[in-house]
Amino acid sequence: MPDTIVLSLISHTNAGKTTLLRTLLREDVGEIADRAHVTVESKRYPMIETEDESAVLELWDTPGFGANLAKLAKRLRQQKNPIGWMMHQVWDRHRDASLFYSQEALRNVQDRADIVLYVVDMSQKPEQVGYVDAEMEVLALMGKPVIAVLNQTGSPEPAAARRREQAIRELLGKYEVAKEVLTLDAFTRCWVQEHRLLDLVDDLVEKPKRKIARRLEETWTRQQLAVFGESVDLLTRLFAESVTDSEAFLHSNFIGRFKQMLDREARHDEFDRLQTAMYERLRKRTEETVNQLITAHGIDGTTAREFAAAARDQFSATGGKVDEMLASLGGGALSGLVGGVLLDLASHGISFGSGAAIGAILGGATSYALAKGYNLTQGDSQTVRWTESHFQDQVKFSLLLYLAVAHFGRGRGRWQDSPHDPEHWAEVVVRVTERHQKAISEFWKRGKNDDATTLTRNRRKWVEDLLQDLLIELYPDARTLFD
Repeated sequence: MPDTIVLSLISHTNAGKTTLLRTLLREDVGEIADRAHVTVESKRYPMIETEDESAVLELWDTPGFGANLAKLAKRLRQQKNPIGWMMHQVWDRHRDASLFYSQEALRNVQDRADIVLYVVDMSQKPEQVGYVDAEMEVLALMGKPVIAVLNQTGSPEPAAARRREQAIRELLGKYEVAKEVLTLDAFTRCWVQEHRLLDLVDDLVEKPKRKIARRLEETWTRQQLAVFGESVDLLTRLFAESVTDSEAFLHSNFIGRFKQMLDREARHDEFDRLQTAMYERLRKRTEETVNQLITAHGIDGTTAREFAAAARDQFSATGGKVDEMLASLGGGALSGLVGGVLLDLASHGISFGSGAAIGAILGGATSYALAKGYNLTQGDSQTVRWTESHFQDQVKFSLLLYLAVAHFGRGRGRWQDSPHDPEHWAEVVVRVTERHQKAISEFWKRGKNDDATTLTRNRRKWVEDLLQDLLIELYPDARTLFD
């Protein structure tokens, strides 16, 4: 028999235990419905198992506490041996289902649990619904350490999470068994937050089991860092393919291009053709990368394949922008497409510092319309490639996509693209990429001479550092994962 640590998921009925269980296990288990007492019996699920199968961390899904728990708590207070009394009671599930299901959950805690995960539904304010005190009073009689887990919290914004956690700490402060409060949402949590849970398990299990807990935590860490490493590989390849991508002029000789530049309509047609080809490859690369990230993180589904007409419109410049730039660049425009950066991305309303970055996503995560205009620069004498400015924003956009995948809980079901990711992500992405500006610029410059395979192999480290920095900026406790 393997060494076992048991976490019992306990909550008021319909608080989201099974949904959270699915997120932690990375698979669809149990039954989910918007009604009371969907789970009617306790069931075991292995969450982590060591490679040699000598130790296992079990999660137990239990029936939810019902409305009669306050009455049960009152009865227990009247007993000299409240736990013994309760365990010897036999309630008929048909005559008094609420007490029956509550007893089943408490029996699981009494007989099996090392630690109780008390799931709190934050879609309602716990201090207003009235059941938290009664439930904690009963759990306190069990004598098992309790970690309050905040579910259905909405936005993962760190400051809001800290305020919610503090409010619950104050509410539970009078119960000695309540050891910690953490946010672990079934709908929008980051995988690194689960590491905090395992740290708490290490601290709270009885001393004889702490070596087991450490082995299980080490196993989980290896597994999750392998997924993180795969994410680094995918993004490195995406970036390498972008900085080495190019598109040839329709006319390869100088005279042909010169004539084309003098013909306004032909000039616009050529610019449209060049950029449309480049954007289409960028869109396809990004979609493939997101799909692979989704699979790596144990999520079902694929990213959107339909793109808004508005995004397509972004592929073409409007008004006299191109003509104005050609005039300002003079003869330089005739030696290539324009001889350098044609339009500054920031001048078209995409500001990663203002929280408006996700506005760039129109109709799905891979509707990669980052600007109105021609964000191409001269490659060699026959081709164009992405400008450095545009590549920098590709990096920012890709980091936002990574965060969307890394936070996606199974409570949302199959993957769905969302244009409404938290605004604070964009602000964090800006700060992090600014710190890595030199490495991003050097990577883009390498794209002029190195092929994508060479860049993917030799320049992986800066992408790894970038992603680590991003996660630590959002979740400082994640630093211990990468030390």
